[in-house]
Amino acid sequence: APPPPQVRSFGATIELQGEPTHYQPTVTYRPRSLRQLAPQLAVSGPGASCSNQIRPCGTSALRQSTLALTAMSFIDKLALVVIHDRKTLVARSHGKEVFFTPGGKREPGETDEEALLREIKEELNVDIVESTIKPYGVFQAQAFGKPEGTMVRITCFTAEYTGTLTASSEIEELRFISSAERHMTTVTGQMIVDDLKQKDLID
Repeated sequence: APPPPQVRSFGATIELQGEPTHYQPTVTYRPRSLRQLAPQLAVSGPGASCSNQIRPCGTSALRQSTLALTAMSFIDKLALVVIHDRKTLVARSHGKEVFFTPGGKREPGETDEEALLREIKEELNVDIVESTIKPYGVFQAQAFGKPEGTMVRITCFTAEYTGTLTASSEIEELRFISSAERHMTTVTGQMIVDDLKQKDLID
């Protein structure tokens, strides 16, 4: 069986036991959405807003974990990891200096797959082959350019696509980068690049 997906975060690791689920398009954690994520939640590390490691195994412990996280605001995004010649694709919006992994936010009522198809079509002008979508990982960190304490959580996928990668009107530049160019990306972008490098998927 494949290992459980992880939410990789600066200062905390949230292990999601079981299969990836569709996240609700909310900006803060709620007890209901945490139960949807997984029946068990493990929170550890100095950034987890708790003095000791929490290993919940019931409703009471889940409530403790929820309280430790509800103070954080989250921006929930989806992204597509594209690898070519041992480099990963990043994009830069008009007027911005840093690159990001292509993707974006859900529209109300969208599933992960629907949002991913729409965002990638809008940004890269290609069509994802829906049957090939596979979860890659979830990464979170302080949101770039946002008030301190606002976290961005990016759920990444891999997939095949048809068409030629072309920057849309909202994207100024597309580039394939190696780990040596990780400094060009956002904090979550650097985390994704580091993970790809660790797995020997990019140089």
